[in-house]
Amino acid sequence: MTIIRKEGLFVAEISEGLLSTRRFIAEQGWGKGGESYTNCACLPLFTFSVSQLPWFVVHGDGLYAQNAHDALTPLYRGEDAAQLLECVTNALRSTSKRRRRWGRGSLIAAVLLAASAAVSLSFLSPHYSERPELQAGPVNLTPPAPVPASPVRDETPAGQQGAAPSDGWSLSATARATLPAKLRSAASRGLFTVPLSSGHDRTLYVFADPLCTNCQRMERHLETAAGMVNVVIFPVTIEGRNDSMQMLTPVMLMPEAERAAGWKHLFSADAGMPVPGRTQDASPVAVKEKTELAQGALGVNEVAYRAYRLPGTPWTISDDGRYVPQAVLSSPGALEAFLKEGEADGQ
Repeated sequence: MTIIRKEGLFVAEISEGLLSTRRFIAEQGWGKGGESYTNCACLPLFTFSVSQLPWFVVHGDGLYAQNAHDALTPLYRGEDAAQLLECVTNALRSTSKRRRRWGRGSLIAAVLLAASAAVSLSFLSPHYSERPELQAGPVNLTPPAPVPASPVRDETPAGQQGAAPSDGWSLSATARATLPAKLRSAASRGLFTVPLSSGHDRTLYVFADPLCTNCQRMERHLETAAGMVNVVIFPVTIEGRNDSMQMLTPVMLMPEAERAAGWKHLFSADAGMPVPGRTQDASPVAVKEKTELAQGALGVNEVAYRAYRLPGTPWTISDDGRYVPQAVLSSPGALEAFLKEGEADGQ
């Protein structure tokens, strides 16, 4: 079975268990008689086994691949990277319709495609300035060697970027100022977060890992803060890795309104018991699809964690872009003063 999908200048083909992509480019030249001509060349981009697909992420300057906790691997750089991701996703979706066996690849790509417009292009880094860089030559049967994740890029001209406050967070003040809108947009998707509380005027965004010792110590303070502000958790697996992934997946499988109870259960005395919630769909295929969806969302959080250069967990960001120290979170009075300070600075 061969499936071919085209989006703009991109072609994605699935054949004999391999996903391959290529891009058309125009080559201009001059004939012997002085006349100009244009030829279309088709250059290969990347090839993966469908059974071992990575997560595809539109980030900063192009399309990247990520396998679990590995660093991002660049696949294609260019402002049309989102169109390439759409092309790949449509090919995988067509395969799923014919064979319901490709759970991981098609669903992870679909999650990240759905997130690309509202999340990967804004949650991570919305700016594109580089021209496409195509990988010419023979098609590779394995992805290129991993490279460190690209940081969030400041588009402010040199010399005008705000210096990062001395809190151990290397992201500049200018870049921090854009984070609240991105975090708010990502949270509104209902895919990536655990909302501990809502209905308040102010919001705190927390990147936390349930197996992080400091996160465990701060959890009771976060629950107290949830009575004063909206507390939105972006779960990550920075400390616990696969163990954290296993703990978080059932929580992210829950409807958004039920995740807070599941999250709190992870920190309770009976945390080893199954996470409470609705009974899973009896269909193994449906359960597998939902699981891949939840783990794909956690993968996006991991990419954002690195892109924002967060030094560790828990890391709390206020709705005005400031880092919230753990000492502030441990005291309701200190938190109230911190929030008022931000309001005064913004006037």
